[in-house]
Amino acid sequence: MNQSLSLYWGDFHTHFQNLREADSLLEAAAANIDFAAVLCYPFTWERKNGLLVETTGQRPEFLLWWEKLQQYCRRHHQPGKFVTFPGYEWHGNRTRYGDHNVIYFQEGYPLDDTWSLPDLYRRMKCRKAFVIPHHTGYFPDYRGKDWRYFDPELSPVMEVFSLHGSSEGILTPQGLERNLNLGPLTSGGTLQDGLNQGLIVGVIGSNDSPGLPGRWGLGRAGVWAEELTRPSLWEAISRRRTVAVTGDRINLAATCEGQFMGSVFPAGKRVDVEVCVVASDSLDRVELIHNGSVVETLALSGPNFSPAGSKKKKRYKVRLEMGWGPANAWGFSFPPGSFWRWQGQLRVERGRLVGVEKCLTLPGQEVKGLTSQKVSWVFRTRVRTDAGVAGTREGLIFEIEGTEKSTLYFSMEGWRGQYTLKELVGRSYLVPLLRESGQRLREVFPLDKKNLARADVCFFNARKILIHRACPQEEYQLSHTFRQVKLKKGHNYLYLRVSQRNGQLAWSSPLWPQSR
Repeated sequence: MNQSLSLYWGDFHTHFQNLREADSLLEAAAANIDFAAVLCYPFTWERKNGLLVETTGQRPEFLLWWEKLQQYCRRHHQPGKFVTFPGYEWHGNRTRYGDHNVIYFQEGYPLDDTWSLPDLYRRMKCRKAFVIPHHTGYFPDYRGKDWRYFDPELSPVMEVFSLHGSSEGILTPQGLERNLNLGPLTSGGTLQDGLNQGLIVGVIGSNDSPGLPGRWGLGRAGVWAEELTRPSLWEAISRRRTVAVTGDRINLAATCEGQFMGSVFPAGKRVDVEVCVVASDSLDRVELIHNGSVVETLALSGPNFSPAGSKKKKRYKVRLEMGWGPANAWGFSFPPGSFWRWQGQLRVERGRLVGVEKCLTLPGQEVKGLTSQKVSWVFRTRVRTDAGVAGTREGLIFEIEGTEKSTLYFSMEGWRGQYTLKELVGRSYLVPLLRESGQRLREVFPLDKKNLARADVCFFNARKILIHRACPQEEYQLSHTFRQVKLKKGHNYLYLRVSQRNGQLAWSSPLWPQSR
């Protein structure tokens, strides 16, 4: 693997629809990810004879939004710390040509609503821009991608995963099941459809929603670049040195014949494919896809509850989640926009805290005081005021270096607990805040155990803390070589799909060996 490259995480597809929140969202983004597109969403909804429709084309207010968002983009751009790019969702004929985001290298370019995609491509040739297709797997005539209209230089990558789901292919994990208006997934515009036509295109993930840029669980883009600057990220994306993840930061790199993923290169009849993975949880499998088919699967052995050498110092990952809690459906009357506050700390003894990965869905979260022995946080989660669950849980993943005797001391919202790594490797621990929940039932209704034949209602309405089982390093990290993969003569593509046991996925951009 190229030692000069680092993996940076970001989001090219968060809609900045509320300008009053743009500053605070970009501040939250800088604490969550490494780069983001400050994306204008030039659309509004209106009624035509009672029918709700979304606008197409330019409006004066869109141009005002565009100018203002470029100012925010400039203001928050900090090379080496947090990189921003100006961009917008194309508002031409996306019904026919599919949805695309225009990402500019720098501020000063126009908000271009050119009607057809071929004309948009022609205009972008004289600008430093990317035109990134997204949710491509919908019906190609109605908002999916028609791969006949494609420019590999302007569209070096496509968005294979987002809020909508996955556009990888029709016989692949997940799909486009989250938008019942645009769905379902079908043949024609998927990633594999494009690759099977011989196209050269890499992959990213991104959110495709308003809110916190880089929200966990809605897609993130990983870019292998030399440094955290616009020129370096731009060059890496142009060369398709990218990965897509659903949420967890699965560090994935692949090479073939000495070429890094994203490369097109000459090859013989057989090749070796080297893959390195550092995941965030227990790995389930690593699949090698060749020309649309899974040709090899590396299946992992699963949890090892008595890892060899556990008395020796090594690394573990421990995931912490907080949230759940009472809901209006049970008779409460929390107003919309209500939040719970979570103030907590982790302290490590007989071990070392190596790092913390944030699995955040809402802005306004704070992780502070990180040292090799402790870390603190102040989070907020959304109160369940309706049927929605978005933002009702937040998480952190702690990487710990230690032995089975290393002890983790947690404190949060009046609860204290301690667990050795030996205990955590064997199981997870759920902590319902029952005393708090019981007090709330007495105050609001009022009811207590004497009035309730079923005490489980107290559990149902309790805020909860979940400490997942510790994942030893041998379960989340691997290096492997898929040997002597047979190529067909001429054009081939190969890419990796990585699955964790918690359902999180990652995809590499393809490699394109051209067999002689």
